[in-house]
Amino acid sequence: MGLLAGGLNNILGPRILAAIGGTGYAIYAAAQYNIFKVQGGDDSAPIPDSANTFSIFSGAYIGLCAGMLWAAQGQICLTYPTESQKGTFFATFWVIFNLGAVLGNTISTALSWGAGSSGVAMNDAMYLIFIILMAGGSIVAFLIQPPGTIIREDQTQVETPPTNVLREFVEVLKLFTNPAMLTILIPCMSSNWFYTYQFGPFGDNFSGRSNGLKAIFYWLSQAAGAWVLGNMFLDNTKYSRTTRAWTGCYIMAGTTLAFFGGGAAFQYASVSNGWTDKGNHFDAGDNFGSFFGPFLLYVCYGLYDAFFQVYTNYLIGAISNDSETLSRYAGFYKGTQSGAGGISWALNGFVFTASKGNALTPTTQFWVMVVPCVISVFFFAIFCKVFVKDTTEEHAEQGSSIKAH
Repeated sequence: MGLLAGGLNNILGPRILAAIGGTGYAIYAAAQYNIFKVQGGDDSAPIPDSANTFSIFSGAYIGLCAGMLWAAQGQICLTYPTESQKGTFFATFWVIFNLGAVLGNTISTALSWGAGSSGVAMNDAMYLIFIILMAGGSIVAFLIQPPGTIIREDQTQVETPPTNVLREFVEVLKLFTNPAMLTILIPCMSSNWFYTYQFGPFGDNFSGRSNGLKAIFYWLSQAAGAWVLGNMFLDNTKYSRTTRAWTGCYIMAGTTLAFFGGGAAFQYASVSNGWTDKGNHFDAGDNFGSFFGPFLLYVCYGLYDAFFQVYTNYLIGAISNDSETLSRYAGFYKGTQSGAGGISWALNGFVFTASKGNALTPTTQFWVMVVPCVISVFFFAIFCKVFVKDTTEEHAEQGSSIKAH
């Protein structure tokens, strides 16, 4: 849906796509609440087939909805700003996006803290709060200003020429022959790949209540990292756009080495010291000293995720100012990102499992996470060298109908 939603967004507009897309999150939360209720809060209890079916359906439905929502979001963040504001616009979105996660984890952690290191983070009230907020988000989407009514700060207007289903379908297919999109393909696919390790083997090192605590600061670091890179570096107009793009590339290279170097050190130390033995969890309340190091590493992982997402979107936005084109680019980014993310979860859930006799160790999963990110840095550099210019030239845009300023 991510791949198709870019074209669908050009036909229906971001207001409709975001409103429809928002419904998936409430349905998904309702499906998880249903499982919570039938299990009585005990995640080891059996789940009836009906609850499993609802859960699987909700997973597919939220995937369809997410494709639409993120295509709408991508067009807004890349089309509505001027060339010197694209990093800031996406960073602002990423801050708001992650503050929602900060709020949710703060509430759940506060509610579960008193239950001790094995405390359950969710209860009836939490599920209902999430469902209501998510449903409300879908309604609020109708307040989004349509692209054709937007006047940028440089007084240029966002144009939305007429289109149709056949044209959009053909243009989406052409993305797979677009040199710029093929160059950024590996980074797009890598941008959610590391979640499998971070939210799986690494996250499993923490106790129930400490999971919520570390998540608060993980998402806070995402918000801070997005603003620092997007606003302070990528949109620093004291320097040319090519200089800013290369600065972002150097930051990505440095943080890839630093953060994943620290991650490798932790992973090997955890194996030699038995930190990852089953039932041996870091807990902030029982032993803050042993909790702090892995906690700080997790915060760095959040910072890196924000850098990766902001920088990838910035590069995509640097090669066009056209509303139609950027909508398709946003769909391409989300579609390929989600496709690779699905492969990552499938490999760990169905292929590299203990039941098949070839379960990956946490250390191996760590390296599976790291390699695509390292490779992505090289493609970032190629993209900067070949495609990023100080200003977007009209003739360089495929199907552009507006002038760049």
